[in-house]
Amino acid sequence: MAFLGIDHPLIAVRDLDKAIETFRSLGFFIAPPGQHPWGTSTALALFNHQILEIVSIGDASLLDRYETGGFRFGRHVEEFLEKSEGVALTALFTEDAEEAEAQLAARGISCTGTIDFGRDIVCGDGKPDRTKTTLKMFRNDAMPRLSVFACQQHRRDLLEFPDRMAHPNGAHGFAAATIVAKGKAPVLDWLTRIHDVSATTDAEGFDSVETINGHWRIVTPQQFRSIYGADLPDGFLAEGPRIAALDVRVRDLAAVSGLPITTEISKIGGITMRFVHSGKQI
Repeated sequence: MAFLGIDHPLIAVRDLDKAIETFRSLGFFIAPPGQHPWGTSTALALFNHQILEIVSIGDASLLDRYETGGFRFGRHVEEFLEKSEGVALTALFTEDAEEAEAQLAARGISCTGTIDFGRDIVCGDGKPDRTKTTLKMFRNDAMPRLSVFACQQHRRDLLEFPDRMAHPNGAHGFAAATIVAKGKAPVLDWLTRIHDVSATTDAEGFDSVETINGHWRIVTPQQFRSIYGADLPDGFLAEGPRIAALDVRVRDLAAVSGLPITTEISKIGGITMRFVHSGKQI
């Protein structure tokens, strides 16, 4: 079984308020926005051990904070947004960040650096508490849009509140994240080494890498168009392979049949999306 799973792709957008409105119109419960200590603003749709996270630039004066191994999280998002919206990098679920680093090192993937952070909160009963999160960054210089980080939420109980995980559209996580690449081999090598599995094909016959939380689907631009009916914007792959779509699991496809899903990538934060359940999609 793969040690790491898809936790939360970070969808970088230029206008956070507009993006929140868009995702709420698609039936997601989006919690009130907050801010990372490195200056990016953030809004979340929470699932069990997965998150749909939207990020933007909140306080540009903080973007150089929390530098690790030459990597600055805030600057990475800023540089991505200078070119386009979309998934800037992806968090991978782990319950042991140190073990994740050790396992990836054994497979020839070096940790760029570590970020530890937390924030003070007030719980529903009025008592103060503090979150604690450890990030292990794994930058891919050849394919920067596929950089990842292992994310250990030490206090997941302070994140996954049941009332914030009940979405009007019935969403309960990601079935797949679809990567578009002109050449699949480097992507498959990167992902199979991260997850310590062999590549396979998914139920629709496309190249796939399974994780404990959904799977990566790797497709060509032509295959992407056949799946989603969407055209990639000009220059979409200028900096190499990247995530272009998310498949979101829902409990009842009938409940989402009238939602305003669009095939225009520019309309949903630089990605497209479909709802899936029991091998069906919409």
